[in-house]
Amino acid sequence: MDTTQTELQNEVNNLVRSEIEVVDQVSFANANGLIARLQSQKKKVIDFFSESKKKAADAHKAICNAEKQMLAPVDTRINALKVATTKWYAAEQARIAAEEERRRKEAEDMARLAAEAEASGDTDTAQEAVAEAILAEAAVTVMPKCEGTSMRAVWKAIVTDPDKVPREYLIVNQSALDALAKATKGSISIPGVRFEKTYVNATRAK
Repeated sequence: MDTTQTELQNEVNNLVRSEIEVVDQVSFANANGLIARLQSQKKKVIDFFSESKKKAADAHKAICNAEKQMLAPVDTRINALKVATTKWYAAEQARIAAEEERRRKEAEDMARLAAEAEASGDTDTAQEAVAEAILAEAAVTVMPKCEGTSMRAVWKAIVTDPDKVPREYLIVNQSALDALAKATKGSISIPGVRFEKTYVNATRAK
C-alpha cells in the first residue's frame, strides 16, 4: 500500500521531534544515526513528490514556451521601437543643447554690442542690441510631451583602464579564493587573506 501524504508528514514529524544533545562519543554516534534516518526520510519525501513535480514542471514548461513564442515578435517590435525613439531623443537633446548654447553666445554678443554702442553714443543701436539679447536669452526649446512615456537619463561606467581603478571599487573574487584554499589546503600565503579549515558532516542516508 502506497504511503499517503498525511502518513508521510507524520513520519517526518516523529523524526524531527527527536532531541539529542551531543556531549560524548555515544551521543555523537546517536546524532549521526539520526542524521542518517533524516537523510533517508528526506529522500522518501523527495521521491513522493517527484512525479507530481515532474508533471507540474512539464505543464509549466509547455505554458512558458507557448507564452514565449507569442511574446517574441511583440518584444522584438518593442525593442526596435525603443532603440529608434531613444536614438532620436538623444539626438534631439544634443540639438537642443547646441541651440541653447548658440542662443547664449548670441545674447552675449548682443549684450557686448549694446555696451559698445552705448559707449559710442549710438543709443538706437544699443537699444536694438539689448532687445535682441533679451529675446535670444529668453527663447526656450521645449521637448514635446508624450502621454504615458517618460525618458530618464541612465548613467553607466565604462572601465577604460582596470589598473587605474581605485581599490574601493574592486570586488574580491571569493570563489577563486575558496577554490585556491581547497586546492592548496591553505598552504599558500596571500596578503589580506586567512585560510580557515572547517568540517562538514556528510552522513549518508540509511
